[in-house]
Amino acid sequence: MANIELSERDLHLSIANDANHEKIAEICSALSSLDRIKILKSISLMPKNLSEISKDLGIPISSVARHIDVLVESGLISNYHTPNTKGKKKYSSQKIGSFSLILWATQILEEDTAKEYSVEMPLGLFSHCHITEPCGMNGKKSKLGDFDNPKIFFSPNRVDAELIWFDKGFISYNFPTEPLYHHECNSVQFSFEICSETNHYNNVWPSDITVFINEVEVITFTSPGDFGGRRGKYTPEYWSIANTQFGLLKKVLINQQGVFLDNLFMHDKVKFDDLNLYKGNAVKFTIGIKNDAEHKGGINLFGKNFGDHKQAIIMTVK
Repeated sequence: MANIELSERDLHLSIANDANHEKIAEICSALSSLDRIKILKSISLMPKNLSEISKDLGIPISSVARHIDVLVESGLISNYHTPNTKGKKKYSSQKIGSFSLILWATQILEEDTAKEYSVEMPLGLFSHCHITEPCGMNGKKSKLGDFDNPKIFFSPNRVDAELIWFDKGFISYNFPTEPLYHHECNSVQFSFEICSETNHYNNVWPSDITVFINEVEVITFTSPGDFGGRRGKYTPEYWSIANTQFGLLKKVLINQQGVFLDNLFMHDKVKFDDLNLYKGNAVKFTIGIKNDAEHKGGINLFGKNFGDHKQAIIMTVK
């Protein structure tokens, strides 16, 4: 079975995976205290020391220290020390920004040793878009054109885009079919860094995001927020810390069994053969917000030089 998937900010667990059970129990136990939940909220935007948390929440420092130990043990937060005039001061910061728990006994994608063939598409090389403002594009060194003007999305400057955001609508990319024709394939995966979109940022701002492949609706997932509060690992210094900084790395895979999101089985309404990948000169990948989405919370897409992950949009076939 696949192991617990733990990236820097994103944790996915499922009761279907026996290897996840101990971690699920640890986290649920840590979250069983209202005071510990309040502590997580208190440090969600910036690290704080014990006295700052105690003053913020009106909880004795000794109680805060005990709660911090439980949260560290569960892996939800981490501690670090900074020097001061009296020695060192301990600060606590969130280690996990997003936690999802699948409660149904669904399948988990088994690891396999099949050969992989990957193509990475630069963020700015989209083939079509139909989006609404607020919207904009940033490059590695500066913004690209005026913000909140959808017309700039068809400027030649779009090839330099490393961050793209929009409120509603869709954006599409055409991937080459060469890997498919040179090898016998039975699965395709797209990976990308993404989050919701709102003014500046809001770590709790859900957005229902839908993925289409060759015009086939594959899956809708909910981005939990528009993430900020700390600089993304690859976000350039010119971009204000008050704005969106990073996203979550999402992986959508379709094989002969069905559709998987982040290695967890979602449904079998669409399978590999339904995508007709061998027809036409390109594989069309489309992502956006449907008109009937419950949470219309916008989209931020990240390239190699923005956010937390050194990649743009990657198609992998096996």
